[in-house]
Amino acid sequence: EGFDEIAVTVAPAGGGDLLSWCLLAALRAEQRARGLMGVTDLQGYSGMAFVYDTDVTNEFYMRNTPTALSIAWIDSAGGVVSTADMAPCEDREGCPLYPPAGPYRTAIEVFQGGLDDLGITEGATVSVGGACAPRQ
Repeated sequence: EGFDEIAVTVAPAGGGDLLSWCLLAALRAEQRARGLMGVTDLQGYSGMAFVYDTDVTNEFYMRNTPTALSIAWIDSAGGVVSTADMAPCEDREGCPLYPPAGPYRTAIEVFQGGLDDLGITEGATVSVGGACAPRQ
């Protein structure tokens, strides 16, 4: 609740059919600050995309996030900058920070281990934007 949704298309590394997904979207600063805190059910979405208007190097953390997540940082050309697995952390100071390997435009979080299922691996090209296909 309180998030937008956004279409994501992935051209897998090594070729193959394009993959299309609908993700929750954190487009505004307050949405990005909240992210998946407290979330254990994605309500049928494959993950969440944190979308920025310009390149950023912000680190992510898992404070008050009960579920292990994987994250991929995507640059403005759609390339995968880096990925990381992130451990849950209770609502406390001192949760670990997870930095990207370089500037990115979009970060995609999924339940841990789910990036491969979306085709988001090294060498893939990820396009983010537009409306999702109607749910069936």
